[in-house]
Amino acid sequence: MSVPASPRVCVVIVTYNSGKTLAKCLSALEAQSFTDFNLIVVDNASDQRPSDLLQSYGRPYTYLEMAENLGFAQAMNEALQVTSASLFVALNPDAFPKRDWLSELVEAADKAKNVAAFGSVQLRAEAQGDIDGYGDNFLISGQAWRGISIPEESARALHYCFGVCAAAALYRTELLKRIGGFDRRFFCFYEDVDVSFRLRLIGHECAVVSSAIVEHIGGASFAGKSELSDYLISRNQWWVVLKDMPIALLPISVMGFVAVRLLSSLVNPRRSRLKGLWDGIRATGDALKARRDIQRQKTTSTAEIMRIISFWPPAFLARKTVVLKSEPF
Repeated sequence: MSVPASPRVCVVIVTYNSGKTLAKCLSALEAQSFTDFNLIVVDNASDQRPSDLLQSYGRPYTYLEMAENLGFAQAMNEALQVTSASLFVALNPDAFPKRDWLSELVEAADKAKNVAAFGSVQLRAEAQGDIDGYGDNFLISGQAWRGISIPEESARALHYCFGVCAAAALYRTELLKRIGGFDRRFFCFYEDVDVSFRLRLIGHECAVVSSAIVEHIGGASFAGKSELSDYLISRNQWWVVLKDMPIALLPISVMGFVAVRLLSSLVNPRRSRLKGLWDGIRATGDALKARRDIQRQKTTSTAEIMRIISFWPPAFLARKTVVLKSEPF
């Protein structure tokens, strides 16, 4: 199907063996009350390509078929390179948005010009009403988590937080391109944490739109692949710390990271985690090279970074939603 000359919004779905959930996701997109968008589907070499399924999708779309699995991060970059839309939306194929989801995100973007990334409220699709994710939070020792508690006064508000989860999020395209998009080396996991951190470093904010709601299964593409996810998380945590943490906080962050890794290895020694950490350490030189470019763009003070990250491990253990401030929109 042909793509409008200049849609305001580009919605991107990255697929990899996503046939069990993609049809429902596409149906939810077709039902959106906001219609000034086109869809880009990037398929990462699925065993069964989704091209036939897309034939029944009733709105404009572009289909990009990758020859190999590039991972979520680089697949998003492939879409970022071809879009001219001013707003760039990431949506997982296992996330099913409510009818006004996109409308709420766009309205929030229109009103909150200081915000670079807008997250959604993720409800667990398999347990209706339970929170799967309410904003991303970041511990000084390098661990990130999606909050699962509901902030007070949550009706139609912006809840500012460290970052947003790319399972269902809106970004300002120009700012995403300014920071170089997603880091392809991450493949997946923590790539959205890294993006949020870098947007924060150049002086912009992130917030969850409490009225933008999706139901999310979570981890559908990684079912039965816990060792791979353990590997990627362990490796990518180290890279986020090395690349993004301001120099004044880096020694504290590295010491905290080492302490957590040692404790984790003693409590639950998994070979996949140790291999991920080892491979991350082996690529420290590349991470430090990327760090130089990132920190050169930095305009945010270290004091502000200290305000938006957490120094309280119990918040991480409880998966508490850490709201920095709230405002209606």
